[in-house]
Amino acid sequence: MNNAHLIAAFIGAVLSITIVFLTRRDHISPLVAVRWFLIALLVLSVSFFPGVVDWFGRQLGVGYPPILPVLVALGAAMVKILLMDIERNKMQVKIDRLVQRMAVLEHRVTESSQDGQNNSKRSHP
Repeated sequence: MNNAHLIAAFIGAVLSITIVFLTRRDHISPLVAVRWFLIALLVLSVSFFPGVVDWFGRQLGVGYPPILPVLVALGAAMVKILLMDIERNKMQVKIDRLVQRMAVLEHRVTESSQDGQNNSKRSHP
């Protein structure tokens, strides 16, 4: 095992420990934790069995097989960022609608309190 494999194994182990810590503290849900554990296992398996990456690279005709995990990680990060942007956009639409509803309700409350004040002034000459 060379230094790169040891570093990848260390990253996988730290990621696993961090996932356990965050799950126990209720910072992430168990469903999210399962996905992150799968990623940590993938990192660990690639670090312990680097020949698998070389085999895949040869099968795909890639000239430098160690770049495959980097490309997969980059693609996964891009998909995750896209999903986060979609979720943020949905949340922003919900917030905008809630702000509009709050404005309408505040306007109605203001109108009804003004109507109540005007009615009480009229009834007490």
